[in-house]
Parts: sequence; structure tokens; C-alpha cells
Amino acid sequence: MRAIITGSEGFIGKVLCRRLQPVFEVIRIDTKIGGDAARIEPLLAHGGIDAVFHLAAETSVFNDRLDDIERENVHAFMVVATACRRYGVKLVYASSSTANACNTTSMYGMTKHFNEQFAKAYCPRATGVRLHNVYGPDPREGTLLYNLLNQETCTIYNGGRNVRHFTYIGDAVEALIYAYTCNRQLVNAVNPVCNTVREFCDEVAKYKPLQLDYTDDLRRLDNFEQSVNYSIFTVPLPYRSIEQGLSQVFSENISAEMK
Repeated sequence: MRAIITGSEGFIGKVLCRRLQPVFEVIRIDTKIGGDAARIEPLLAHGGIDAVFHLAAETSVFNDRLDDIERENVHAFMVVATACRRYGVKLVYASSSTANACNTTSMYGMTKHFNEQFAKAYCPRATGVRLHNVYGPDPREGTLLYNLLNQETCTIYNGGRNVRHFTYIGDAVEALIYAYTCNRQLVNAVNPVCNTVREFCDEVAKYKPLQLDYTDDLRRLDNFEQSVNYSIFTVPLPYRSIEQGLSQVFSENISAEMK
């Protein structure tokens, strides 16, 4: 079988590529290697593609590059979804907890909600996967875990009281694979246990000394609690707790350093 992964060189894309390669011939599309998801149609027109996993996007609630977000998250998504419908290719795409209306504070979240609605209307065989605060080894720059691992002093807003459903990357990737065989239009990939940011930091501190600056200031566009819409089907997995997930993060980091 053959699968296209857009955003293949990103945080989740790299792990998904490795996970699929024993079964699929993987075609990678990413701006980092000169690819463009908005130019996917010729690949589908030639036939022989079984699935498109569309992960390419401008990320982060705090991203102020609004023109880039519109181009990558709206226009490119429309092109990919329309092409998949035209050529009868299964589309699995990454949505976000920020698409949930009570979590939407930014252009990023608005575009993820748009994607869900566009796919429902114009590519009904697609399956969107709402990802919830995904973390793991080699985290994406700007995320909480990245900052904890790489900043000498890390500022923690709202006293670390913000509540999140931190979901380990391995579980998120298994949910994306599950979605390939799923006939639902939208599913959750979410660790059912919620933790505060402070609890997450405390767990990281068991493996790495941290210098944390807790402030009661609120960060613009941040949300106190990332709620889960449980009316949406949750992919049934043994989701890892932050204790299990961070143990895996640091065991993989140590293994990488020893090579």
C-alpha cells in the first residue's frame, strides 16, 4: 500500500512515517524538503495512493502569522480534501482540541474548526483526529516540553494552574492509524486524565533540574482549561499517563544521547 504524509518532517509526521513504513510505501511531503501540500493533486491523479495523512499546518495558538495560517491551514486543506474526494482516496487529517468552540481563542483554532466543517460538507469520507496537547521526544519548538528541556529559566503563566489533557505522541499516532480504517468523520485522540501545567512540570523535574518562574500573569490567547468534547468518539487506546509518557520521553532521550 502507498500513503502520502504531508507535514512528514514535523513533530508528529516523523513518528507517523516510521510507524507506517513496515506496511506502507510512504511518500513524504513537507516544505522542509521542498514539498507543498497544495500541489498534491497530480500525485493522486496518477492513482495507486491508498491514503493521505494530512498533518501539514501552521501550528500554535500563539502564532500571529495570520496570512501564513490562512494559506497553509485553510487553502491547502481545501485543495487536499477536494483532491482526495475527487480521486476516492481516504483522507485522515489532524484537527485539534482548539477546534472545540469553548477552546477556540485564536486563528489557529478557527482554521481547525473550519477544516472539520469543510471536510464534513465536501469530503465526507475523511476522518479528522482531534489531537489534545501532544508531547513526546524531540518536541516541537515553542511547546511546554520544548521550553522545559531547552530554556535555562522557563516562565509558567497563571501559576501553572492551566488544565490540559497531555497526550503522548505514540498514542496520537496510533489514533491517526486507527482513523484510516474508521468510517467516522471526527474522532478524539485524548488522554482522559487531565493534569495541570504545574503537575506536568513537577513530573519533568523528576528527570531534569528546572528553573521555573511561576507568575500569575495570564498569557494572551491562552485558555485556562482545554475541554474535551466527549460527544465525539474517542479512539479506544490505553492512553499513557504523564508519568508513563515522560518516562518514555526521557528513556528515549537518554538512548539517543548514547548513540
